[in-house]
Amino acid sequence: VRGMVSLYEPDSGRIFIHRSVGLTEEEAARGIYAPGEGIIGRVVETGQPIVVPRISEEPAFLNRTATQRDDRRLSFLCVPIMRGKKVMGTISAERPYDNRQLLKLDAEILSILAAATAQAVELHLLEHVHNAALENENRRLRQALESRFKPSNIIGNSKAMQEVYRLIEKVTRSKTTVLILGESGVGKELVASAIHYNSPNASGPFVKFNCAALPESVIESELFGHERGSFTGAVNRRQGRFEEADGGTIFLDEVGELSLPMQAKLLRVLQEKSFERVGGNATIQVDLRILAATNRDLRA
Repeated sequence: VRGMVSLYEPDSGRIFIHRSVGLTEEEAARGIYAPGEGIIGRVVETGQPIVVPRISEEPAFLNRTATQRDDRRLSFLCVPIMRGKKVMGTISAERPYDNRQLLKLDAEILSILAAATAQAVELHLLEHVHNAALENENRRLRQALESRFKPSNIIGNSKAMQEVYRLIEKVTRSKTTVLILGESGVGKELVASAIHYNSPNASGPFVKFNCAALPESVIESELFGHERGSFTGAVNRRQGRFEEADGGTIFLDEVGELSLPMQAKLLRVLQEKSFERVGGNATIQVDLRILAATNRDLRA
């Protein structure tokens, strides 16, 4: 014998198994209907009990739970749970077929149980619907807050900072090269970090390089790497910062300090995403985003 209490959610139009006896969790999870669908759906739609003497002879019995049984020997009974004229769910049961008189008696017993539980079912549905509405409202508010983009690593809510956040949000959606301008100490590196960690490349490396921190003679090797023996002291092949940033982002701070020949080599990387190591002939392709910053007016 199997029994089920199914509840009806008018907002979603779903009828689902709330409690069951004789069904596994997987079987119960499959017992979802719409009003008018199957025996349970028909009882919810009409508000009238239905007694099926033999399941095997009833085409409207859908067996959504996909339970294994001998349908030739089973009967199915389903009665509505009602408050006034409102149908809130059903109580249904399967049992071995005896005779129609006993089935009618069982249906009356189920109707008594349905009437006794109707108030509790109504309270449960009210609470469930209220909680679901709260969850939906919370979800909507969270999405609204997320849509007001603000990097977690930057503080400030002034109009000027809001404009900065809008610009950061705008550039994070693509892989375009970005030049960040501003005086020393205003947080250009923080902006670069926010762009990287909110971009499609966020799972890749974020390589930082200060172009003013090293002498001109070693910057090319640092950025592009070098082959073994390409100059005195080059005892091994070495990857440069561009290779290290492959699949992610490279941040070139104080890019305005680079010499004109180095800027020309950087231009090729910007345009083609390719370069050669110092002392090498093989062209290396990289997939990265380049962010640069300077406190200089490069137009001057």
